[in-house]
Amino acid sequence: MTRVGRQVERRQSPDGKHLLRIFTRGPDRFYFVALSELTEKGETLWTATRTSEEHASLETARDASLQELPWLREIT
Repeated sequence: MTRVGRQVERRQSPDGKHLLRIFTRGPDRFYFVALSELTEKGETLWTATRTSEEHASLETARDASLQELPWLREIT
């Protein structure tokens, strides 16, 4: 299933190799996607490494991302 929604927050790791995007699909439907930079055959791409379940609030989605993404804890 492809999720859609509006991006409400974005954070990138200090080394630029990891990215967090939090989306909303309504007032009580938030989820996050974690991406990592991948370089293959001289081409650099972003690949999704984790897509969360839906959360009831932005704050809950943020808390879940902090629990699951060690690099994010380094910048918050």
